[in-house]
Amino acid sequence: MIRRLVFFIAASFLPWLLVAKDHTREVAVPFGSVSVSVGFPEHLPGTLSSIEHRFFNISSEREYGSLGIVPSTGPLPIEEGSILEQPGFFSAGTTEPVIHIQITATPRGAMHRYAFFREEGLPGREGKILVDLTGGKEDPDNEFLWTEIRVTDQHVVTGSCIRRGKWNTAHMFFAIRFSRPVKRFYAVEGENGPENYPLLRGKDLSAVFEFDLFKGEIQYVDDGVLEVQIAFSSVDALGALNNLKAEQDGKSFEALKWDAAQRWEREMDVITIDEPMGNELLEKRRALVYRALYATMLHPSLAHDTDGRFRGNDNNIYESDFHLNYTSLFPADPAGYSLMTLLKPERSRQFVASMLAYYDRNVLKLLPGEGARHPAVTLLTDAHAKGILPSSLIPRLLDAIYHTVTSAYEPVISIMQEVGFVPASAAGSSLSLTRKLSYEYWCLTTMAGSDGDFNMVNRMRPMVTSYQWLLEPKTGYARQRNRDLSWYEDPDSLLHRDDLLYIPHNMADVVERVGGRKAFEKRLDSTDRFNELPYLYLWTGAPWKGQQLIREMMDAYDLKEGSPAWFVFSAMGLYPLCPATDQYVLGVPYFKKMTVRLENGKVLTIEAPHLTDRNIYVKEVKWNGKVLNTSFISHQQIMQGGVLEFSMTSAPVRGRTFRNERLPYSYLKK
Repeated sequence: MIRRLVFFIAASFLPWLLVAKDHTREVAVPFGSVSVSVGFPEHLPGTLSSIEHRFFNISSEREYGSLGIVPSTGPLPIEEGSILEQPGFFSAGTTEPVIHIQITATPRGAMHRYAFFREEGLPGREGKILVDLTGGKEDPDNEFLWTEIRVTDQHVVTGSCIRRGKWNTAHMFFAIRFSRPVKRFYAVEGENGPENYPLLRGKDLSAVFEFDLFKGEIQYVDDGVLEVQIAFSSVDALGALNNLKAEQDGKSFEALKWDAAQRWEREMDVITIDEPMGNELLEKRRALVYRALYATMLHPSLAHDTDGRFRGNDNNIYESDFHLNYTSLFPADPAGYSLMTLLKPERSRQFVASMLAYYDRNVLKLLPGEGARHPAVTLLTDAHAKGILPSSLIPRLLDAIYHTVTSAYEPVISIMQEVGFVPASAAGSSLSLTRKLSYEYWCLTTMAGSDGDFNMVNRMRPMVTSYQWLLEPKTGYARQRNRDLSWYEDPDSLLHRDDLLYIPHNMADVVERVGGRKAFEKRLDSTDRFNELPYLYLWTGAPWKGQQLIREMMDAYDLKEGSPAWFVFSAMGLYPLCPATDQYVLGVPYFKKMTVRLENGKVLTIEAPHLTDRNIYVKEVKWNGKVLNTSFISHQQIMQGGVLEFSMTSAPVRGRTFRNERLPYSYLKK
């Protein structure tokens, strides 16, 4: 089964999915520190322009630093049909010069293998690579302040770059080891150092390294081949070198490639789509689910060296003694955190521990993120609500969430507390910010209630419904207000009038303010699509419309633009519509049978035996053989394992509706 899963990932979905409009391929291991992005510029089709190593993974873009490696010294035309991609592996052939490129990943680095050839097909006698630290030129807001390359011996190069990130000064240290001795090296910009000078420094530094690829007159098997091992650290160059030794010493390229594939197998073995192969459309759907699952495991990113050291957000050096330490926490999708809480609760615990450690080091007493810090607050509250954290941790969770959502250092939060909502003059997206902050204050009251602090619950209660200020009483349309409570005259107001149709923690109240179930249904029928939209039909008399819409959105899904966690959840027929509760609302599955192996050893089987492209409507749902008459299932039920069976039909089931306690959680349920 595992081999079959890897086959789908390696041979089916990647070549099909990563087509001309997708100009980078990332090579990484699950939740690793480094993503190797192979770039194919749109203005040079069929050309490889760079192999960029982004420290702390691709989700951070270049904020923490990047290092480019290019065999030869310029853009390389790709041989047609030569690209092969597998989890943790990439290979391609180039034509001018002729090079066979192979790349694999490790948790804290990567290994490259370049086979150079002469025109007649014989192994190349000489080769060169470009080490590029000029990424700051492409991203002036995150420019490199200083870069350095140090040649320590004929095989080993270390270096560093200091970068002005969006929120802090980021440090990246690296170590590179070549399989052949360096014959000659020089800085591309001569003022950065003379030829073969062992210490090169500058703001935008790149250097060329040249090698002899023959051992002598007798031809050897590895003639023409150059292997490049790379590792990174946020602490120092010694840390990068130690990471390289710990992860790559004594291991061949094939061994590291196998190890990367095994890491992906272990992580992705959690879900199996149990349907026969052969149908082309089915294979594309299956492949896209696995690709989406793969994407949910690219970040957050491992942050500490193999010896436990890491650079904290306060720029001090710490040791991770009791937990795996992660960074790049806030670019993750909140639904992605909920997915990990379901599929990999131990990983979620490590994310929580990393967030709390970040909070402890932060002099402003803020969780990681920016603005409202929505993902961090969601993760902490959701992990608590799902019961994967010890009750002894509640006071720390409450303290972290409280100081984050009431911080005087975030101007929008101060204004929200003063006025009762985010006024139009305070932010360009006052509607969405008010919605997010209302939800976060609800998270805070939920955590305070768990801790028995009902004074805080009562004090924060008005903030939970702050969004109500921005709903017109007569129409239920969303509209911005000014500080003096007058309506803001926005020429684009009609474009945003549906921005508050989704309030995760208080849907019953929204439905009432819109005008009831019928009026709410009409609003959903006419609004633009967003991820949660299909599931909101549960509050109408036509849940079947949501089921139809789920199928349409699944079929039209684009991984480059959509949430991969949304796609994986929706394929299972589940969705955490209100994270930080123990409920998953029910949708419609994408396959006849899926098996989910839970971390506690239990198995969740999702079946829809009569599902076809015509039978997309749910007639009834059974849990372990008994009819489930609610529109949701709880996390605790799922964790016991069992069979969730959807009975499907080709016609809308118009009488299957939900009211009162059969509807999902609402703060003010009617």
